Amino acid sequence: MNRPRNRQPRPPRHGPKSNGPSGNPPRGSPAATPQQATGTVPTSLQVVAGASVFIVLKEDQPTGKETAGVVAELLTQGNHPRGIKVRLQSGQAGRVQRMGNDSAARMTGTEAPNKSSRSSRFSHRYTDVRSDLDHPSEPPARSLADFLPPSHDEGTILGIGAGVSAAVAYVAVPCPFCDFFEGDEAAVTYHIEREHLT
Repeated sequence: MNRPRNRQPRPPRHGPKSNGPSGNPPRGSPAATPQQATGTVPTSLQVVAGASVFIVLKEDQPTGKETAGVVAELLTQGNHPRGIKVRLQSGQAGRVQRMGNDSAARMTGTEAPNKSSRSSRFSHRYTDVRSDLDHPSEPPARSLADFLPPSHDEGTILGIGAGVSAAVAYVAVPCPFCDFFEGDEAAVTYHIEREHLT
């Protein structure tokens, strides 16, 4: 059975900005603060636990009213175009619009050190290990011998003294059939198979 299509008209998406049918402004674009409009909200490097900031509370977003306070906890992991979401030491939560003066942050930051220790655990999550002092700038020098398995006689791997040990291990064996041919065990076996057994 075929279902009828929805024939309800849709409002234009990119038409002139006007109030909706109920007289309210459109939902998709709340009033932006000057910092949001210019893209100058503080970054995650500036907003740390104990920093003095000015935030916009959720209920104050239409007006853009700022509330001063000291950051107790970061609620956003990274940067955000409308500001990093934080919780102040007073318990209020909102998005940071600009940084405050540092003298107030130092006074109140010393009062609650155990609150900031929990949230600062993740404040420096991503760092470059190449800038660590104990991390070498270049890999250690290596040669092909570093990748070969270790042996009991290092001289034979490098080819030094291989002729001496081979001369000691060589034993001449005569042919048991003709006593004419003489060589090592492998050569005598090959001689017997070719000359005497075929």
